[in-house]
Amino acid sequence: MTKRVNWLAALLIGAACGGTSEIDLPEPASVEAVAATNGQSAPAGARLPQALAVIVRAADGTPVPRGDIEWSVTSGTGADLSDQSTTSDGTGRAAVTFRLGPTVGEYTVRATLVANRQMSVEFTATATDPPQLSSVTPSTFTGGDTVTIAGSALSGALVVEIGSGPARVLTIAADGSSVTAVVPACLMPGAVSIVVRIDLATSNALTGTYESTGQPLALAAGDYASVDPAQVGTCAIFPDAGVSGAEYMFGPQSVTGTTGQSASYRLRGNAMTTVVAAPRRTRTPPTHAMRFHDALRAREAEFAQLPKPPLEPELLAPAAQAAQPDIGDRRNFRVCRIVTCSAVDDFERVTAEVMFVGDHAVVYQDLNAPANGLTPSDFGSLGQMFDDDLYEVNARAFGAESDVDRNGRVVILMTPVVNGLTTKAECEIAIITGFFFALDVDPAFRNDERSNQAEVFYTLVADPTGSVTCEHSVDRIRRLVPVTFIHELQHMISYNQHVLRRRGNSEVLWMNEAMSHLAEELGALHFLDQGNDQQFSRFAIGNLFNAFLYLKDPGAEFLLPSQGTGSLEERGAGWLFLRWVVDQFGDEITRRLVETSLTGAANVQQATGESMAKLLAQWFLANYVSDLPNFTPDGRLQYTTWAFRTTYESLNEQAPDDFDRPYPLVPDSVGATFQRSGTLRSGSGEYIRVVLGPLERGFTLEFTDDTGGTIDPVVVPRLNVIRIR
Repeated sequence: MTKRVNWLAALLIGAACGGTSEIDLPEPASVEAVAATNGQSAPAGARLPQALAVIVRAADGTPVPRGDIEWSVTSGTGADLSDQSTTSDGTGRAAVTFRLGPTVGEYTVRATLVANRQMSVEFTATATDPPQLSSVTPSTFTGGDTVTIAGSALSGALVVEIGSGPARVLTIAADGSSVTAVVPACLMPGAVSIVVRIDLATSNALTGTYESTGQPLALAAGDYASVDPAQVGTCAIFPDAGVSGAEYMFGPQSVTGTTGQSASYRLRGNAMTTVVAAPRRTRTPPTHAMRFHDALRAREAEFAQLPKPPLEPELLAPAAQAAQPDIGDRRNFRVCRIVTCSAVDDFERVTAEVMFVGDHAVVYQDLNAPANGLTPSDFGSLGQMFDDDLYEVNARAFGAESDVDRNGRVVILMTPVVNGLTTKAECEIAIITGFFFALDVDPAFRNDERSNQAEVFYTLVADPTGSVTCEHSVDRIRRLVPVTFIHELQHMISYNQHVLRRRGNSEVLWMNEAMSHLAEELGALHFLDQGNDQQFSRFAIGNLFNAFLYLKDPGAEFLLPSQGTGSLEERGAGWLFLRWVVDQFGDEITRRLVETSLTGAANVQQATGESMAKLLAQWFLANYVSDLPNFTPDGRLQYTTWAFRTTYESLNEQAPDDFDRPYPLVPDSVGATFQRSGTLRSGSGEYIRVVLGPLERGFTLEFTDDTGGTIDPVVVPRLNVIRIR
């Protein structure tokens, strides 16, 4: 994990040597349903509101982690489980998402404890009538028209799509017999489909006729569309402003789910001929710390492709007996000491001593740690925070890590070898605070001397005098290391769920890193709920800073980079995107994103049930309008966890050198005659604010490549349009 050195961690944001003893690890003995998840109902074809969940317990009633649960649909046809097998997390909880079949009626699902197949529980769920459509009036329409869609079961949190574009819902009849909606702008002329969705339940499709009239586009405040460049020339005609003027936000964007794609674009208003390139800042080259972490994740992607030994269940669950170390015990480790981290000589042999033993963690410190470091009390505090706070936050969100050494604990090794990974020249730029390396848990390296064959992550140690490389006070270690814990544990869980359990590929780099940054934020929110503002700030500030950098110049960055884990700006974009996804689809989506063999864009699409093109366009607009003053955006264009304008305004007041404006996203403001050119990068784009004065003439748009031709379709270009006032 890489952290910028001068973190504003104090901000308070308003909104083997030695003996071992044997320990009896609890064996799975029973499984019980989480009552709140049983007896749910949803429209036929929809996903149940909550995941089905069980708690695995030992004979004495204590929760058991890493208990295998098999799931099966025992009645009802056409239903779908997100996975056939899941494992219980650190709290004993195992869960699966259930999508009902197309038939109305009762469905049942059985959860069976693999360790004792006589133990099982059964869930019932009821499929109610799905939305059904009978007619649309009028049947011929254009952008901005209001249509009435008749049918049945048209109620609840429904979404109307016309021509695959979101239609603004105006009214829903109390008896569910009809809904009125505004036709989205700039659709392809001709026959278009009309459907209503409730979660994943989709109605039958009606057909209407969309006409491109060539008339000015009459958008009401809050209306938005994501327009294919082929339609811009015939539909992006904006009317004269009224007596109060008008304001639009345009977001040329790439909405591809493929990493590393880019293409030139040009957006012109009223066919202006003078070229004005979007202002660009100089991109910061990758730091040594970034290159190191990129190398680790790239190696893991290679490991995932290696032949694996046959899956042995006893290696994925705790044994009846496992060795537990005691305080003062010693053990030898091999630790990666250089970026390449490949040859045996790249791994330093160290001996470390146990400083803390908890329910979920064993903390070791290298015997060669510099003097005047952490005290026994410090080790106890760090270990207890992992046990009591960070482990459960991560386990609930992402699932279970592996347990190849069958001790039921994660090993945390604090060693100056990690300090040495940062060169003196980088001490004031970026430091490596710690890492996880899949070599330690992958069974392909079971007999490899470079592997510690244990769930290990490594952190730096206190070094007040900088005897290794950088100076690290005890207070800095107390601040930085817990954030490293929760970040790296997500990487460990992800590798277990994607590669070890499901024999798939490791999660793609941008997504894997974004999930770990989301883990940091979840830690922050946990401490906020406890009223611990100091820890909240320490865990939240990194993501807020990275996102600030991204939003200052989003057109310069990828959301989906193809190389490495991304710059700080790109990590900020990844965190923002996942935070928006969780806000829109619920907290349980994080488990769906990890407990799967899918990766990257395909993973996101499967977990949400929606296309990346649609998700990316809505997220992109949300970055500007979510809590825009005096504006009420569509629910899909909002963050619900953060009021970012309030947060960044506070940070700007407290630390203007690092947060140099009240809100980072300040689009260029132009009139009706303008031109902007630049590059669209996978997932990202630009923001351009067009403001018309009272009664000012309207304008037309052209959206092309930099020569006036067709934008390279590889980036899946879209022009996002929303009227602000």
